[in-house]
Amino acid sequence: MQRFAGKTVLVTGGGYGIGRAVALRFASEGASVGVLDLDQQRANETVKLAATSGRAAHAVRTDVSDSADVNRAVQEVSAKLGPIDVLVSNAGIRYVRKVLETTDEEWNRTLSVNLTGMFYVSRAVAPQMLARGGGKIVIVGSMSGLIGQSGRAAYGATKAGTLQLTRSLAVELGPTINVNAVAPGYIAGTGMMVEVDKDTKTVNWMIGSTPVHRAGTPEDVAGAVAFLASDDASFITGATLLVDGGFSAARYMPAGLF
Repeated sequence: MQRFAGKTVLVTGGGYGIGRAVALRFASEGASVGVLDLDQQRANETVKLAATSGRAAHAVRTDVSDSADVNRAVQEVSAKLGPIDVLVSNAGIRYVRKVLETTDEEWNRTLSVNLTGMFYVSRAVAPQMLARGGGKIVIVGSMSGLIGQSGRAAYGATKAGTLQLTRSLAVELGPTINVNAVAPGYIAGTGMMVEVDKDTKTVNWMIGSTPVHRAGTPEDVAGAVAFLASDDASFITGATLLVDGGFSAARYMPAGLF
């Protein structure tokens, strides 16, 4: 299926995990892909993988917390691949710290990347879409933005903010641009889950607390993102699509506990 043939897709945090899976999904469906990441080597690796689909791709080392750097990167991708039709704002970081242990630096860095960065990228790309009469923005939030979790104060607060940013952008940019979010749950094999993936007890608890009884994959999230960026989702905007296997559905209780 070539739903995105002739389109240019920009993915932030595209060098690894969910971002890489998203970039490759769009490339497999015909899109040219711009990959923004703070890690140039990983971004380049994503571009090489996208090229196996025969699609044009371009990597730019970018700090999304720096507005000038974001503007430069967006201009470079547009010059190389053409005007941006779809933005997937995915770049993010996480510190696992309880509130009383979180430093000013950790709080401010999380805010600047996870929330301010998404604002900067949306602001940089939206004018192109408005001028051309259409576009899609998909913001990658998190289940942590919807439920309280110990050790996730800074991360959860920023992810809750991204979901409100999604709604505000949808109101301001409609009807020209559709803006939606995905909120992943436990997605194995991503940068933020490296330590969790090593903890068998926690992994087993997460899977046992998920109605579909498995961990999510980056490709699961990529499929949801591609749907929201497609014409099939033309009447959806301002929405958040949970991609958590049902974990947040009333905090599922596995059978046999009582």
